Amino acid sequence: MGLIHFTAGINSALRVQKWAVELWHVHQRDQFFYHFTSKDGMNIVHEKLDFTKAAGYQMTEGLMMPFIGDGVINDEVLEDEEEAPDFYNMTWTISQLRNAGRYAGEETNQQTEYKLPTEIRNGLGDWMANKRDIAIFDAIAVAPSKVYLVNDRATTATIAAGDLMTLQQFVRAKVYAISTAYPKLPPIKIAKVGEKTVYRYVGLMHDHVAYDLSMNDPVYQQTVRDAGVRGNDNPMFTGALIDYMGMLLHAHDNCPISTTWGALAVTPGAESYLLGRQAVIVGIGGYKIQGKNGYLKWVEKRFDYENQFGVAVGIIKGEAKSVFNSLDFSVVAIRSSRTNIA
Repeated sequence: MGLIHFTAGINSALRVQKWAVELWHVHQRDQFFYHFTSKDGMNIVHEKLDFTKAAGYQMTEGLMMPFIGDGVINDEVLEDEEEAPDFYNMTWTISQLRNAGRYAGEETNQQTEYKLPTEIRNGLGDWMANKRDIAIFDAIAVAPSKVYLVNDRATTATIAAGDLMTLQQFVRAKVYAISTAYPKLPPIKIAKVGEKTVYRYVGLMHDHVAYDLSMNDPVYQQTVRDAGVRGNDNPMFTGALIDYMGMLLHAHDNCPISTTWGALAVTPGAESYLLGRQAVIVGIGGYKIQGKNGYLKWVEKRFDYENQFGVAVGIIKGEAKSVFNSLDFSVVAIRSSRTNIA
């Protein structure tokens, strides 16, 4: 995260507002899910901002399930054959998350090559970005209702060491997600190419699973060799392992792993995910910051006769997987074995 410099006095209205706004934007850019977040519900993370919501408030989101009827053709009578919209609501609670940094005193600050106040501020931004990513990963992993096990295994107890992830298994999971699973996964909208809108699903896997793909799957290896330019102007492609069969595959070490799968409970396993639109909903509440509304709280403080300096940051937020009528709306969990890399 880049350095930020303001010269207004400590805890002045201008300084606090600027730092809070700047940190809001910068910490978001440092998040893994930043490029997969939108406010219109067309991406993995649907972010709902509301200045009026305080910590402890329950937020509500409604979703209308797709129409599934046959309709009528020609001049057949439609009246009395209409479908009733099928709505489901979910609720979740937002709460306050805070942290602070403080250095020992001016002598410590002068002796280090770093500018400690600035480093504290930037470090808290990195911390907040990481905490928000972890919370989203944790929400995705909660009690999946749509699960695909590689090689048609019945349970994690029947997964063998050789049941590693392959591109074929990701494709099979996608077919399950869009044909068999209910509700079917809706893709995310990632780009506009001329008059055509480009849609994708996003596959997430642990780095150990990505290792297995790269080392053991000849289809993956050949696809990487044959891959062309990915469209560098689109940030959705930044960091993707591969764009394959309508899926952007990414690796991240926050995906859950296990060491107790298999018949003897000793097989290393991993849970990967295929994600579509509105897989997670994030609610952000608000603060009054020097009389103005803001989504991130910034407080600077001097201690010990102004010898020590500290900064605290806070955010009111809550994450929840989209679950309607006890069904995951846009998450499919994919379970496989993995190579255990110590």
